[in-house]
Amino acid sequence: MQDIECHLATAHLALAGEPWSVLSDVPPSLQTFEVYGQRFGGIEPHFKDYKSAAFELIRSHLRDPQALNCLLMLLAAATLIAIAVAVVVVAEGRRKMLDWHSQRGLSFLQLGLREIKRLCYQHLPIPSLATLAQKSPLPAAASLKKRAQFETRIEFSRVTVFST
Repeated sequence: MQDIECHLATAHLALAGEPWSVLSDVPPSLQTFEVYGQRFGGIEPHFKDYKSAAFELIRSHLRDPQALNCLLMLLAAATLIAIAVAVVVVAEGRRKMLDWHSQRGLSFLQLGLREIKRLCYQHLPIPSLATLAQKSPLPAAASLKKRAQFETRIEFSRVTVFST
């Protein structure tokens, strides 16, 4: 196996209370950390949905990598279907029927799962699924305070590079 060129850097972020560390194959800069922050903000809600909020993955107690991999593939398919159902719900203006928060509080996954449960309970078919947009909508926020956290621009003051 060949060596992989990589760079380790830390950046200080007042909001986080501790430095962020990034290992990257490109030379680090403030832009590297900005991209990392955008990815983190987009990925984190999905971990919560998989672990506890929607699928309760932890309760499966799976330890076998192959079994866990199969389950994650099924959950990915279920996630895609639920999100596509949620897009239909929103396009038809029926969000408030399933999400009673004053702000948009449920993730598209949660919204889609609620709609699928409603359809199953009423013995109705799943609607024709909509094509998903190329750009993700803003994350859901159950309160104005949570929305403000999402909209806070992350800025790093200093990057320290440990390797080049």
